[in-house]
Amino acid sequence: MRVLKRAKIIFNNGFSTFDCVVRNVSATGALLTLAESAHMPKEFQIKIGDDPVRPARLVYRRTMFAGVRYSDIPGEDEEPGDGGRDTKLAGSPQIVTSQADYQPVAPGASMDIEKIRPVQLPLAVRVNLPWA
Repeated sequence: MRVLKRAKIIFNNGFSTFDCVVRNVSATGALLTLAESAHMPKEFQIKIGDDPVRPARLVYRRTMFAGVRYSDIPGEDEEPGDGGRDTKLAGSPQIVTSQADYQPVAPGASMDIEKIRPVQLPLAVRVNLPWA
């Protein structure tokens, strides 16, 4: 629904805020207009008009527009932009986000750690870099 409402982005544990304008609002998120120089954190709280404060997550940012999705709605477990698809690559490392996700490795087991090796930049790139 198209609206023009004042809103406040709240982040940094409530110690940082800035104002914005809500252009569109729906049950799942909103389209915000804000200063191009304003830094948008990935996760924050938003207070739109007289509504209560809601947790939200940044979905996209284009110049002065930002699309946000409310974090307190059901079915919010997929990452923004993946459309619910499983985007894990085979053999890619898993990131442990909590103590419950941690699985210890048995002693002597192979962990397949790949060493990072430096690679020389292509000539077209090196020509334009003053330090290369």
